[in-house]
Amino acid sequence: MKLIHLLSLNFFAPLFFLCGQQMQDDTYAFSDKVSSLKLKTAAHEKEIAKLLSATELQPTNFVVPSPQPVQPLLSPAISQPEVPPAPYLPVPDYYEVKELKDIPDPQLPVVQNQNPADREIADSEGGIDLNNTDSPSSGDAEPVPEIIFERHDGYYFGPLLGFTLPDDSAVRDAGGIGKIPYESDAGYFLGLQFGKDFGTVRWEVEYSHQGYDAQGLNHDFEAGIHSFTTRLLLEKEIGDLIDLRAGLGMGVGFISFESDSDYSGESFIYDFGIGASYRFRENVSLALDYRFFLSAAEDRYDRINSHVFTASAQFDL
Repeated sequence: MKLIHLLSLNFFAPLFFLCGQQMQDDTYAFSDKVSSLKLKTAAHEKEIAKLLSATELQPTNFVVPSPQPVQPLLSPAISQPEVPPAPYLPVPDYYEVKELKDIPDPQLPVVQNQNPADREIADSEGGIDLNNTDSPSSGDAEPVPEIIFERHDGYYFGPLLGFTLPDDSAVRDAGGIGKIPYESDAGYFLGLQFGKDFGTVRWEVEYSHQGYDAQGLNHDFEAGIHSFTTRLLLEKEIGDLIDLRAGLGMGVGFISFESDSDYSGESFIYDFGIGASYRFRENVSLALDYRFFLSAAEDRYDRINSHVFTASAQFDL
């Protein structure tokens, strides 16, 4: 029995000690909490007293003011640009019309309700003069522009037409008769040319044919000259449309005199010429020239001289 009491004492003694120690710790913790709560309560009371001791807050006025009318914005004044005056229209010119005092003209205008004094002044001046060509407004009219055809530098071609006046000469008969002189008649000249205009200098090539009749001793001749010529021309402008020119040409000519015998051959030919040209269209001009034509002598004929007058049309390419 004692053993049981001893065992119980050993078991409950530590338990009692532990529980008593725990209860003492809880009592100390609770006291601390109460003290802390009191301190917080005192601090809170001080804050409440401080807030209550402050001055009374003024109430806020929430009245919305009535809207004020908005003044419109004034735009800055913009200066208007100056309008130029209307263009002056010149008074058209009229033909001169005069009223005759003695013979009334039904075509003239009749002035109604005219003052007698004005009528006497008009009669003294010789009638009504409607001519206003001397008025200042007539000088304001714009002049009619003059049409000027510009000079064309480049290639051109054109035909030639004219007549020739050959000098008298002679043919040479190989049968022993010797020279047979002849008298030449006026003949014709035809040709075609092609060239290039460099501004003040022209270079051209030409084919031409001269034909005329001649009469010799018991012989009638029909002469023909086929020429292939190259020519150099110098020009001088004396106006917007007119040019003066002079040139030199040279080449080869195939000459024949046909009769009961044929007197033919080839000769060196050359010519000297002067003339003028007139441009009457943008790409067309007309030229008038005089040439002095010469050929070298050959075994069948003497030298040939002729005066050639030509008119040529030149078409610019």
